[in-house]
Amino acid sequence: MAGIDRSVIEALRKGEERAYALVIDELHAPVYRWLLRLSRNSGTAEDLTQETFLALWQGVGSFQGRAKFKTWVFGIAYRQFLRWRDKRTVQTVELAEDDQSDRTDLSDLLAESEERAAIRRAVYSLPDQYREVVCLAHFDGLSHRECAEVLNIPVGTVKSRMNSAFKLLREKLGESEGECDEMRQTA
Repeated sequence: MAGIDRSVIEALRKGEERAYALVIDELHAPVYRWLLRLSRNSGTAEDLTQETFLALWQGVGSFQGRAKFKTWVFGIAYRQFLRWRDKRTVQTVELAEDDQSDRTDLSDLLAESEERAAIRRAVYSLPDQYREVVCLAHFDGLSHRECAEVLNIPVGTVKSRMNSAFKLLREKLGESEGECDEMRQTA
C-alpha cells in the first residue's frame, strides 16, 4: 500500500484521474477477491467492485484519515455487499481453481486441489458473519482492528466470530484443534 499516500488522496479529492487510476491499480484486485468470496458470484463481485470504486470517487471527500485508506475502501465494499445481499436471491457459483499448469507432479496437484476445494467449501458454508471475518483476516490480511473497522463492529466481536468460525471449520473439516490453530495463526 505504499503507493497510496496523502498526496494521492489529495489528488483524488481534486478529481485527478491519475490518482484514481493508481487507487484502482492498487485496490481493484483485493476488493474484487473479497467481494467474490462474500457474494460467491464473479459477475456480482465485478458489479459490486465497480459500485465500490464509484462510491469511492463520489465520497472521497468524506475520508478523514482515521483508518487506513484500504480499510476505508473495504468498508465501502462491505456496505455495497450488504445492500446487494439484502436485495438478492440466493445463488451459488463454483469458483474456478487457480491455474497450476506449472506443476509437474499430478498427484500432488490433485491432493492439493482437493484440500483447497474442501477448505474453500467449508469457509463458504460458514454463516455470513463468520465468513466475513475469516475472509478479511485470512485471505485479505487485515488485522482484527481493521476487520472491526470494515465491519463496523467491536474488535472483541471480531475475535469472538473468528473463534467461532474456526470451531465450525474444525467440525466441518474434521481437523484436530492443533491443525486448525495453525491455520488461525496465519489469519
